Amino acid sequence: MSSSHKNRNGAGEDNLVHLHKNVFLSRGDSQYYEKVIRYLDPSSPEAHYHLAQQYEQQGFPDKALHHYKEAMKTRPSPFFYAAVNGAERLKQQPQPSAAVKPSRAPREAAPPKPAAVVPSFVKIGLMLLLLINLLLIAVLYGPIAVSKAVSVLKSSTVGKEVSYETTESPFLITFAYGTPNAQVETVLHQKAITLAEAYPKQGIVIYGIQSAAPNEGHIAVPLTDEASKTNAFVTAEYNPVVDRAVKIRFLHPDVQKAKPRTEAAANIVRTALQTYIADHGSAPASIERLTQNYPDNYLSFIPMEAHSGSANVRTVFNGRGGWIFNPAETDPERMFYPNLEPEELAVLGRLPYAPVMVTIDTAEHTLQLRSGEAMLARYPVGLGAEGHLTPEGTFRVGERVTMPLGKQPGVYGTAALGLGAIAIHGTSDADSIGQNRSLGCIRLSNDNIEALFPLVPRGAAVVIAGGRPAAASDADAAAKATSSTIPPLMPPSLFDPDGAALKGRSNENAGSTVFQWLG
Repeated sequence: MSSSHKNRNGAGEDNLVHLHKNVFLSRGDSQYYEKVIRYLDPSSPEAHYHLAQQYEQQGFPDKALHHYKEAMKTRPSPFFYAAVNGAERLKQQPQPSAAVKPSRAPREAAPPKPAAVVPSFVKIGLMLLLLINLLLIAVLYGPIAVSKAVSVLKSSTVGKEVSYETTESPFLITFAYGTPNAQVETVLHQKAITLAEAYPKQGIVIYGIQSAAPNEGHIAVPLTDEASKTNAFVTAEYNPVVDRAVKIRFLHPDVQKAKPRTEAAANIVRTALQTYIADHGSAPASIERLTQNYPDNYLSFIPMEAHSGSANVRTVFNGRGGWIFNPAETDPERMFYPNLEPEELAVLGRLPYAPVMVTIDTAEHTLQLRSGEAMLARYPVGLGAEGHLTPEGTFRVGERVTMPLGKQPGVYGTAALGLGAIAIHGTSDADSIGQNRSLGCIRLSNDNIEALFPLVPRGAAVVIAGGRPAAASDADAAAKATSSTIPPLMPPSLFDPDGAALKGRSNENAGSTVFQWLG
């Protein structure tokens, strides 16, 4: 740990995390979480949870239980239910047996009493009764395959209330974000049957909660907080008296309005992070490393998290909006994710990593910006003329520059994404959009390149394919690719509605550098 200003700005800067005032700490420090508690947040559920895991692995159950209980004091928190499971797991572990004290000398055994003589006909009658009882048990309670009925509830409520003659026993199971639905179904199905055997006269209801912390054993704990029901993303109901099927319902299936924007924003940053790691061998110490001046502008700005409307980035979870960035993680989904309350995260659901990609259809003269199945933007483009056709293949965005200089003034418009010998750039020649007039570059109107530019991180893949149909004329292509018929689907305003981040972003101008893309 270092409190020196020199060390902060020295060679070790990328490995330091700012904890408090002039206190900086390396995430590789073996006492990182102890120091987070000491200097930053004594009640940090994340730090207490990780310490509990360390002590449990080291064989100190008392210390592990203490930190699990400390993590449980903060609610809501992504680590609450994982801490509950950890504490329950420790409580169920067998305790060391006490040393056996030497017994006193045994007293002289009393002479055995003569065994009572049971008539043979009584023995035969008892055996027949036992055999009949065994047959009845086999018929009534023999092994029966328990099926499962999976459904999706389209309302935003927890589920339909079901009234049984028997008492309901509610339980809670946590699942790590990203757990496949098929695995969730399997776990709930097996747990419901096991719990029904332990509570034969009660209806079993299990509520599934999503958590950032793993739950390898998927331990079911009794539900003690009614508020947890509203956080559930799935429920399982099983009452053998009423129905032999385990009824599983996935809740909140309707895509929330904020989810596509939050997911797209997260993947823009994750794509830039993966490129930074490929360039430098490790993740940046702070997210601001991605938004430096040209040529280190991996991003133009950090987009806001749409659910909370915040673009603030923290390294320690507090659920107050914005993002969490953990450079120690290797999984992009765990490295950068929303800093939301557990119930909000449960509704939002998993935000899988899908690298941002640009695809250019040379047959349709269109450019699309995508993240997985989500389309973020779509624009008409101009392509290379005969003898200077735009090359097909997969390229990577290597340079991001505003107001790029060329051999002739304004040849590259107001912004450009360099792909090597060619670039995606703006143009003031509006008539060339939708036609084949360039020397091989991809042209957009200046308005469109300015809208696209902030959403494309450095390192994003650009796939050019399609081929120009032989029968298509420039006029036909232009008719198919007009701004009025292909509007942008996700302009920057959706990621930064007030324009504050875009106005205050780093200098992405290359100064006097002259670029020599084909044009």
